[in-house]
Amino acid sequence: LATGFIVVWPIGSLVLYTLLLAACYKPLKKKKSRTALTRATRFLHREYVLTYYWWEALELARKLVLTGAVLLIPEERAFLRLVVATLICSCYAVGIAAVRPYKRIEDSVLAVAMSLVLLLFFLGANWTT
Repeated sequence: LATGFIVVWPIGSLVLYTLLLAACYKPLKKKKSRTALTRATRFLHREYVLTYYWWEALELARKLVLTGAVLLIPEERAFLRLVVATLICSCYAVGIAAVRPYKRIEDSVLAVAMSLVLLLFFLGANWTT
């Protein structure tokens, strides 16, 4: 039972976020016709430019891959784990810098900085293995 919930929780939360954001698409496009659902799910899309209202689902997917999916790579291939994590972090940092999904420039700068710090940690770990 516990093993089932270990699988259901991360995948279920990502699917739930994605479905909620997909349901909010049309009301968000029509700025004046906000529904109870869009108000209730504001924590998912409030910080982002309207075009990138779905960015929180992508952020959650990145977190799940870095903290969970990378661990599915066998421990004997620890270097491959670090390479995959490094590639994900570098692509995400470039994506944030290019797209700028946040409404406030400070949030975009902070997100890029945090991605680069995480990338430096993975590069440092690559160097020591």
